[in-house]
Amino acid sequence: MFGRPIIQVEPTNHCNENCDICVRRYQKRELGFMDFDDFKRFVDLNRPYYLGFHGWGEPLLHEKIHDMVAYAASKGSITSLITNGTLVSYEELRRLFNSGLKELAFGVYRVEKLKRISKKVEYAVKIKRELHLKKPRLFLDIAFYEGNVDEVPAIIEEGRRLGIEAINLHRVFNPYDESIMPLSKERERELMTKVKKISKELGLKISLPGKHSLPCRVAKFSIFITWDFKITPCCFLPDLSFAHGPSIKVSDIVGSQSYKAFLKSMSKNTICSRCTL
Repeated sequence: MFGRPIIQVEPTNHCNENCDICVRRYQKRELGFMDFDDFKRFVDLNRPYYLGFHGWGEPLLHEKIHDMVAYAASKGSITSLITNGTLVSYEELRRLFNSGLKELAFGVYRVEKLKRISKKVEYAVKIKRELHLKKPRLFLDIAFYEGNVDEVPAIIEEGRRLGIEAINLHRVFNPYDESIMPLSKERERELMTKVKKISKELGLKISLPGKHSLPCRVAKFSIFITWDFKITPCCFLPDLSFAHGPSIKVSDIVGSQSYKAFLKSMSKNTICSRCTL
């Protein structure tokens, strides 16, 4: 990690949904909300280049989420937020858009789930036009696996119809449920071929998942902060804490011998060795 850090922050691990592919269902962590004053202290100290608001919860459940986004943006951070979309209202979106948010993604993995929030997506498109805003860019964040692979093209097409500007595709990884099967290499190649064709036909930018390798790009180039300020390499390793507290400088952690040793030994980690991301 070079220069100003790339940081993922978990505003809360409370969630109003119970998605069947989500790792959160298997976690035994204490539930809570990130303290706003501690968040400001952390941002002041680290000045993130990029700050993504997501994790194992719904960010919009945090009563200070608009203030958190605005504060990070005021300090020069590129801000991004992923939501399941169910709690979004017209006024909520206006507040978010006026906070300096640069990217807003709606996380979906079923056509039915996208249709449930279709009005919310349309609100976002409408507000951008009303306020004459170039940002935030509006994404769909689509997780794919064997159980929904046939729905992915329809999700993309519906997203485009609603006014979505870009798509981020990523593999589902759930090390706790063997029924949630990743695609075989052949099946993934077939999906990517279909997706590339759709991208060209619709004139829609679609980000495809990269080839997985260890040490992975996530742990090498970003860091994950839990709601209670555990400094961890990845959202899938919330209990692997290299430090704890809002007054920690991320550059000190990623430059430490212990973190470098972790990167070298990722293939021996029971989660990392099975990861498909």
